[in-house]
Amino acid sequence: MSTRPKARRKPVRRVGLVTRTTSGEAIHITRRLEAWLRKRGVEVLHDAESMGARSAMGGLPRAEIGRHVDLLVTLGGDGTLLSVARHPAPGVPILGIDIGTFGYLTACPPDAWEGLLTDALAGNAPVETRRLLAVDVVEPGRPRRRIRVVNDAVIGKSALSRIATIRVEVEGRQVLRYRGDGVIVSTPTGSTAYNLSAGGPILAPTMPAIILTPICPHTLSLRPMVLSDHVELGLAVEGEPSDVYLTLDGQEGFPIGSSTRVRIARARETALLVRAPGSTFFDVLAKKLSFGGEKG
Repeated sequence: MSTRPKARRKPVRRVGLVTRTTSGEAIHITRRLEAWLRKRGVEVLHDAESMGARSAMGGLPRAEIGRHVDLLVTLGGDGTLLSVARHPAPGVPILGIDIGTFGYLTACPPDAWEGLLTDALAGNAPVETRRLLAVDVVEPGRPRRRIRVVNDAVIGKSALSRIATIRVEVEGRQVLRYRGDGVIVSTPTGSTAYNLSAGGPILAPTMPAIILTPICPHTLSLRPMVLSDHVELGLAVEGEPSDVYLTLDGQEGFPIGSSTRVRIARARETALLVRAPGSTFFDVLAKKLSFGGEKG
């Protein structure tokens, strides 16, 4: 897994802690982590959701906390990390401690954070840059919405709705019509998420690419496609769709209709993820997905 060289970053003076609020273990470790940081003279900020779970007042919105700290630490699974990585602050790395069920994006288990966090505080931890996608949603009579995603944007139908037909344009020219349950537009980071479950390819997370993967396509000719992330995609649902939704990183979603236009392109912003020293892309695949089979 390609990471930035271990060039020394500026020392960390203020850390934001973002906790999975439904996990007693995460809340317990957050208390330990806060005491550990304060003992080292580091100022600690929490997000408002985490403060509420601890029956405390105050905190900052998750969409804003990155702007007020030098380092973000998430305690939870990939969903907790995505909740702040979707709102990146320039130059602020995110260190994920895995207290979830999968933890593909997180950097370390709950019993191994101290050494990595010590390096991160000193500015010596390996940091990897991840590309994001900017999703623009335009609907008549409504303000334009722009949402960044780390993993994917998904246009899909609900369980009981009819087959959806989704038109895809590349640089303003129609090139595809997907008929089926929907389509996933994924970053390389998201290639091991919903994209993989739908039969899409695994990409190295630092590749400059966008993946288009149909969900249960109605014809054999529709297969996943990998495009350069320099292109802009336009997506629209044809006909009179019912119960078709746009879902963003599995964190938020809303219904869309035939008058909705969705534009997707590489975002200017990037997310910085702290990685475990010496861990490669293939190590993570082998550990989390049993990739590669038995080794000789």
